[in-house]
Amino acid sequence: MIYEDFKSRVREASQQGAPVSGLVGIPALRRALSDHLSREEFDSFVLQLHADGLVHLMSHVDPEALPPEALRDCLCDNGGLLLYWLRWL
Repeated sequence: MIYEDFKSRVREASQQGAPVSGLVGIPALRRALSDHLSREEFDSFVLQLHADGLVHLMSHVDPEALPPEALRDCLCDNGGLLLYWLRWL
């Protein structure tokens, strides 16, 4: 999968409206695209979307309440912040 295809898939996912339109859980998105992208490619593409100003990345309000598989599939930024949500802008 190339970046443009990834961008389209994220935009489509953000339009699904759950729990809020524009908001996508990074762990669920990672699992949905795991057949098409390695972990490193996924992380790189999400960070590129952010650098391009297309998405805003957010942490979970209570990361300690997340199950281990969700924690594993979150994204860590360069500063070590655990990111759970992305919002298409």
